[in-house]
Amino acid sequence: MWQRNLLYYCYCSSIRMSRTPDPAKQALREKVATKIAQLSADEKKRQSEIVYEKVINHPFYKSAQRIAIFMSTDEEIDTKPMIVHIKAKGAAAFVPQYAGGKMKMLRLEPDDEQTMPLTRHGIKQHSKDQHREDALDKGLDLIIAPGVAFSSSGGRVGHGGGYYDKYITHLRANPNPPKILAVAFNCQVVDKVPMNEQDQKIDGVVFADD
Repeated sequence: MWQRNLLYYCYCSSIRMSRTPDPAKQALREKVATKIAQLSADEKKRQSEIVYEKVINHPFYKSAQRIAIFMSTDEEIDTKPMIVHIKAKGAAAFVPQYAGGKMKMLRLEPDDEQTMPLTRHGIKQHSKDQHREDALDKGLDLIIAPGVAFSSSGGRVGHGGGYYDKYITHLRANPNPPKILAVAFNCQVVDKVPMNEQDQKIDGVVFADD
């Protein structure tokens, strides 16, 4: 599966126009992917459960009613329980839809998770004929973001497409932008990550053993 993520990086690299591959980022992606691949299913579950408890008790989350979150793969912290909790507390959950080199955040309606198709990269997303509320219509309070590697100082390295960086840049150009909170396995948190002027810092990273 980590090989799929590297293929996803190559695909995203081919469609982005303003970014050029960063060897330091690519090396970090490969290093972290190898570490994640070495985690057992039980260890992933253990860390995911701890992260879940930390997220639902985080002040950013508690005050949020419009929350963007990602549909996790086996190589990421399990976000399914978080999505259930968002809905249970009466908040709105939005998930990414990647199309035409752009990312939208579309609202999850009941049973969407059961009907959403998988992309070529194994990620669930709304199909083009599923018309859902766009998060930008009324804004967001919180984005729970994915990524490959993070630093405690707010650094983030994604998969290489720049989707989240562009999305966050747009939101931060407006008043009252949402908070950005990442979730990660322990091995995804490092002392420092390579960043450039296009990369957006996050407001915090939640991991099991912090």
